[in-house]
Amino acid sequence: PAVLVHGFTGNLNNWLFNHGPLAEDRAVYALDLPGHGGSSKDVGDGSLDGLVTALCDWLDALAIPAAHFVAHSMGGAVILALALREPKRVLSCTLIASTGLGTEIDADYIDGVVNADRRKQLKSYLERLFADGSQVTRQLVDDVLKFKRLDGVGSALRLLADNFVVDGQQSWVFRDRLAELSAPLLVIWGAHDQIVPARHAAGLPHTAEVQILDDCGHMVQMEAAGDVNRLIQTFLDRA
Repeated sequence: PAVLVHGFTGNLNNWLFNHGPLAEDRAVYALDLPGHGGSSKDVGDGSLDGLVTALCDWLDALAIPAAHFVAHSMGGAVILALALREPKRVLSCTLIASTGLGTEIDADYIDGVVNADRRKQLKSYLERLFADGSQVTRQLVDDVLKFKRLDGVGSALRLLADNFVVDGQQSWVFRDRLAELSAPLLVIWGAHDQIVPARHAAGLPHTAEVQILDDCGHMVQMEAAGDVNRLIQTFLDRA
């Protein structure tokens, strides 16, 4: 099976254009991480280890001993931590616009999307997710605002943000430990990512396959779904 793991403030619907095509050849699961989507808004201490433990518990509940993992943004750091902590669970890693590969991040975006409570204000931050900001629809902005107004969401996101972005930089970084990974690694990035720079894909171990897609931003799995799906399917067939 393959497991899809979203990023910060995301949810399983971030894979709307990927889940079906990827499921043509294998079982594909997607989940909402703690503090996100339909999951509990209790994120414990907001640590990376807590997210990994929650993911492991979810895998155990579904009787999935091992899987191929496809992760976006913050989800990438979660999967890297899982692969290093419990390598037998991870058959391969596909990291899309991933955190955990460098320290740089748009910390203003992280703070802004957590704190924004008005449509116009939030829209200006969400537009940074795409190479073409016009892809941010009124419905998308309203959905994020509605979610942020649920009990416990604001404090959960704030706690997570304070853990993984410290002094304006990513604190969950595994670049120096990539050589320890036993699982095959595919890295996909949008060339115009404004949240996590695509240059983090440079200089990775030679065993990593790297694909940079032009005219795409941070949400490359939505902006170029067809290309991303083909890259992942080809990679998983080999893995």
